[in-house]
Amino acid sequence: MKLNNVVRRSTVRRTALAVAIAAGVGLSGQVLAQATTSTIFGTAPVAAGETVQIVGGSGFNRTVPVDSAGHYTVTVPVGTYTVNLLQNGNVVQSQANITPRVSGAQAVNFTEAGANAKNAQNLSTVTVTGNALPAIDVTSTREASVITAEQLKHLPLARSGEAIALLAPGTVAGASELGAGPTGEPLVSFGGSSVAENAYYINGFNTSDPLGNSGGITLPYGSIAQQETLTSGYGAEYGRSAGGVISQIGKSGTNDWHFGGQAQFAPMALRSNYINYHYNNPLVTTPGRTAGSIYDFRNRNTSWENIYDAYISGPLIKDKLFFFISAESDKQQTTAVQSVGLSNVYYRQYSMPKFYAKLDWNINDNNTLSLTGVRNQQSYSASIYNYNNAPGNNYAQNSVGSFSSYDQHTKNAFGIWIAKYTSYITDNLSLEAMYGKMTGTYYTEVIPYAGFDPTLPNILGASSQNPAYTGGSPGGISNSNTNTNIPNPGHKSSTTNLRLDLDWKLGQHDIKFGIDNMTTMDIGAGSAMSGPGYAWEYAQAPSATKPIAGSVVGTAPFVDATANYPNGASGYYVDQYRFITNSTVKVSQRAQYVQDNWQVLPNLLLNLGLRDDQFTNYNPDGVAYVRLTKPQWAPRLGFSWDVFGDSTLKVYGNAGRYYLALPSGVAIREASGSLYTRTYYTYSGIDANGIPQNLTPIVGTGLGNVTSAGQPVSANNEYGQPLDPNTVRSTNLKAEYQDEFVLGMQQQITPAYVYGVQATVRRLGRIVDDVGDTTTQCAQLMAQNPGVPGVDCGNIQASVLINPGSTNRFQVKNDNGGYNYYTVSPAQFGFPAAKRKYYALEAYLEHPWDGKWQGKIDYVFSKSYGSTDGPVQSNIGQGGNSVSATTQWDYGQLMQYANGVQANSRKHVLKAYGTYQIAPEWTASGILTVASGTPKACLGYYGPDQTNPGLGYGDYTHWCGGVPAPSGTTGYTPWIHPLDLSVEYRPEWADKKLAFQLQVHNVFNEQKATQYRANYGSTTNPRSTYNSIYASETPRYMTLGVTYDW
Repeated sequence: MKLNNVVRRSTVRRTALAVAIAAGVGLSGQVLAQATTSTIFGTAPVAAGETVQIVGGSGFNRTVPVDSAGHYTVTVPVGTYTVNLLQNGNVVQSQANITPRVSGAQAVNFTEAGANAKNAQNLSTVTVTGNALPAIDVTSTREASVITAEQLKHLPLARSGEAIALLAPGTVAGASELGAGPTGEPLVSFGGSSVAENAYYINGFNTSDPLGNSGGITLPYGSIAQQETLTSGYGAEYGRSAGGVISQIGKSGTNDWHFGGQAQFAPMALRSNYINYHYNNPLVTTPGRTAGSIYDFRNRNTSWENIYDAYISGPLIKDKLFFFISAESDKQQTTAVQSVGLSNVYYRQYSMPKFYAKLDWNINDNNTLSLTGVRNQQSYSASIYNYNNAPGNNYAQNSVGSFSSYDQHTKNAFGIWIAKYTSYITDNLSLEAMYGKMTGTYYTEVIPYAGFDPTLPNILGASSQNPAYTGGSPGGISNSNTNTNIPNPGHKSSTTNLRLDLDWKLGQHDIKFGIDNMTTMDIGAGSAMSGPGYAWEYAQAPSATKPIAGSVVGTAPFVDATANYPNGASGYYVDQYRFITNSTVKVSQRAQYVQDNWQVLPNLLLNLGLRDDQFTNYNPDGVAYVRLTKPQWAPRLGFSWDVFGDSTLKVYGNAGRYYLALPSGVAIREASGSLYTRTYYTYSGIDANGIPQNLTPIVGTGLGNVTSAGQPVSANNEYGQPLDPNTVRSTNLKAEYQDEFVLGMQQQITPAYVYGVQATVRRLGRIVDDVGDTTTQCAQLMAQNPGVPGVDCGNIQASVLINPGSTNRFQVKNDNGGYNYYTVSPAQFGFPAAKRKYYALEAYLEHPWDGKWQGKIDYVFSKSYGSTDGPVQSNIGQGGNSVSATTQWDYGQLMQYANGVQANSRKHVLKAYGTYQIAPEWTASGILTVASGTPKACLGYYGPDQTNPGLGYGDYTHWCGGVPAPSGTTGYTPWIHPLDLSVEYRPEWADKKLAFQLQVHNVFNEQKATQYRANYGSTTNPRSTYNSIYASETPRYMTLGVTYDW
């Protein structure tokens, strides 16, 4: 007998909405708070003895009652389910293949005819596919971006969580100069925020980079069940993020045995050549460095990659205990010719193994326990050979020479384990408890080789040596020690995360309470100098008659002009450079939240959330140097209005405040006693190892304003002295936060198409960074403490954490053992307002999978502008341990004319992706991105006279050749149009368990610049590298893959 399940579409939709109302449940908040679950809800005919049973392949089996109005709802882990309608324990209707998406809700409704059938055992099963359900989730107050494992099988993506995230609207790739995440993954900007403001999750556990919050740890690609990318409007359960969230759900075992594997090859022969980079500064007249000459010969660069992964899953005890295990091997090798002057070629090898395991135990129908283990690692090594790429040669010979040295061998590895317990205490009350730990190791090793002398000092800036003493050597004279600093090989980190969530359904309310506590330890962070404990660093001053640094002798930091010393008339000098850090620090982050999802009216759902975060950062002595434990209230509000009550038109909106903690890496320089000095000399010779000869010490002013010839000088007063935790930050320091406002709508224009529009506004409310302007601080200290005994400007910390753009209150030790206090306003520092504003308007059109094809096209018009792009400085590559300790706020001249279009702003971005089944055995997929450029930066010496004031940073101000140069006024990078395509053959003769795949990335081999070098120098001493390409699109390459799934 076949059930009659044909009902009018509008009736189904109205019923779906009614369930979300009458079941009381504010479904979106429930699943959002857990971030690893989904919701199934629906209607059923009212009858005595009626219940609904939800059965999953992982042994999930829950039976819930149908209320007096015919409604039911249940929260489920991500997976595939069968939903049965029971009457007196007998199945009268059944709907299979229900696969709700993470943080989403899916309606499953039962009909009167099926429920009244007399012979339930003879009923047929109805298979429900995703396109048969409402395409608009009216229980959500935001737009979600979820990519499933099935989509990942087909889309030509770069096998990373970040590549998946870039499919979401409002996401763009971060600046290349900021580097990569802890295991080499690329960095992503969400909604104009910096790359250091995001959060990463695996199965609900926070896996963000514990040192600089740049990137995070992700799953092996083939182990991702679903990835949710949150770009805006996330609920009170999420914190420690002012950008976006990448939340991955790992696969689980089921009652069926499965195993399989994949091999993917990206051979060198199927890659196009890299373009060369050229000098591009017309002011430079040095032969071989003029505009148009080759700067970086990349045409001979090569690379290949081989990836193998395998998995097995199944039941250890049927319906009770299940496992899923996978492993991935990813090996890459590249050849990279270095830029002119370096005269070498690197043969680099990368190994990136990953491991994932999950154990699920259904203790009983109301209690479950899951254990997750993840390991993610990147190992790097390189052999360096000499290469003929001297200036003027223009790579005419293209010859690889003899072996030169080995690069430092590094290995970053992360191990994660997560335990999560879920208890359905009653039908209206559930508890979830999660505890996990992530440990990281950061190993660095210097590999010896024949001819290597570890006692020699490293030579920096060899190309800036006085050519009168180099004997015609085009790149200067150096030696076998290529290591400046050697990171501590015992460096480790440890992160623990405890979450408790209680969900209580009360009438029309679904109330969620939770705590979210995280502790990070950074153990043995730091580095030491190689060789004799210092390096020699060569340079040429832009003017031989002006001080190298500072302006007033006797006021640190100050370094005299080279012309006042023998052999200094041309501005050439050398400094003895020392940089040593070593510390163990801790960060404690606590949070509590409550969220009420209230069905106010039949068509109106409200999300009312509130979160309170507390942040404490400890120095190496275990003393708190930043304690932000007063309430930091972060409201999260949202609404969803089902306009017609049939899920065909939804208007939604949300508003929220998001706080960001300081990562542990801030303490290395800001709260630990680091040594960072230079001692300056002129010279009249250079020996065969690059060591300067016949040194004449230059007068400098250093610690305590001591002035003498050969005095060590530190721009940030880092002389290795212990730092007082009371003076390394302003006394009124507060956490960074951002406010966000979203308004959108979604409409189903036909049964097959949905379109939507969304407006987003983000405003940075406060930021944390360091200031180094001791001169202004000294003036205010003396002015505000007149006649007070013991006041001493020499005790002012040269690097103090502040809230730029606000009036900060400082304390400084006096000579009597106490403290003096003073305030400094932004105007006194010469700072503009700390501002970052992001506006975006998005429009999209989507066709869900219907068995034949799926596609989505999304367009975002946006602008991000202000005086800062956040706690990093993208245009000079300051991220990682420089997060919230960048140069930008060190003194006022650096921020003059800083207001402009910010580094992550792409005005126009169009994204389109989809999959089409050409024939039963053939499937094609593609991804297209069309994006306008990002603003170029020009950073030069200060003012019309191109001087070097403040701390003497040189060409890092927003002046270019004596002309103001706000970001965005000196041009943009080109538009980019990458297109990636794939085709898959899954033959019937192999029962479609075997598949062959070809992917082509960057089909048109477009290699447009994505970032240019920003430092201009001066008009009299221009930098030859200014405006040359720093990074460009990856050349076209192809991958060949074979997959087997049983």
